[in-house]
Amino acid sequence: MSDLNAKMSFPGPEYYRSIAINAVEDLMRHFWTGDADDGHVIPTWDGYAKPQLPDPRGSMWERAMMMFALENLYRLTRDDAIGQRINAEWQHDKAVYTADELEAAGTQIHLACDDCGWDAWLYLIIHRTIGDPYALERAIGMTNNAFGRWLNDDLGGGMWYSDKKQYKSSYQASNVLGALRIFDLTGDEWFYQRAMNCYQWMELNLLRPDGMYWCDYGVDGPSGRDREPQVQEAGSSTFLCGNMMMGIIHAWLYRKTSEDEFLQRAVRTAEAILKGENDGHGSYLNDRDAWTDGAFAGEWAMEVLTLPGMNKACRDQLRTTADSIYRNARTPDGFYSGSWSGPADGPGSRWSSKGSRPEQINTSSSSVNIIVAAALDSQNE
Repeated sequence: MSDLNAKMSFPGPEYYRSIAINAVEDLMRHFWTGDADDGHVIPTWDGYAKPQLPDPRGSMWERAMMMFALENLYRLTRDDAIGQRINAEWQHDKAVYTADELEAAGTQIHLACDDCGWDAWLYLIIHRTIGDPYALERAIGMTNNAFGRWLNDDLGGGMWYSDKKQYKSSYQASNVLGALRIFDLTGDEWFYQRAMNCYQWMELNLLRPDGMYWCDYGVDGPSGRDREPQVQEAGSSTFLCGNMMMGIIHAWLYRKTSEDEFLQRAVRTAEAILKGENDGHGSYLNDRDAWTDGAFAGEWAMEVLTLPGMNKACRDQLRTTADSIYRNARTPDGFYSGSWSGPADGPGSRWSSKGSRPEQINTSSSSVNIIVAAALDSQNE
């Protein structure tokens, strides 16, 4: 480790590759049971492997968070052992859940629209890695059911966050990304149309004057608009992952249509994150949700930061954050905090004081995914 840290003045792709491999190995030590070819992610709930879980199979979306980091490392390295683990996890999931359960939007397994979005994306990355049509079928079913349950014309369109119907939010962008991937794979216009309903609603109602997006929107409009737009660690009216997801959607639309408007929206989003989601030392602020803020960082690196005209400083921000996480947010035991600039734990860690602990699978996985995303970005130089 000391040799790697000595290169911090100007780390190259091999540095980011090394810390990505090390970070995923940390996840494996803590949250994987069994071998690469027949093991699986340990069951967790609220991030922990408790003696008594509400469902002994564990939480599906928490498992998904770890698999996002594994799949991004597989895209980086093409390591067969990582591919074996992804396949092994999927064989386990198929054995313990029925097809209906894997698609059951609004149940304990997939309680809200974001859970459904993460889980549909899990099925899609499994399909991308191993090509199992069963995984694609489950993604289609999940996305269809989520739209059917929460997409309506209330508040002008978009998806309710959950059955409580208290607000609509940028979390729904995860369902949009899944629907667009399904459209790419199947050509089914139904998914494109519903994705665009949500996208246009978010662009109209959630876009802030600073170029980022409000997280929540209720009957009274955006939550937080009555005070100065709040962006800080562990408490914000915007959502880093939501901003990234909107940037990824802009980039998808630009590549599909070649329309400059979508390119400018993607660049605007990246520049807004650079300016507004900045800890003052060049790293992202883990603003609102330390359990998921890094969920789509791999797609952000591959789809947004590679666009023409992208400010190099936006790429540097991702890499600076990854380095900071590895040096400042990693505990001695190899867990990863949501406090990306440190300290990893204790009273000085704002996220630990808010209940997001490094020992949680979702907290560690979200942070590790930022590290792996930086490695993906560095290979594009």
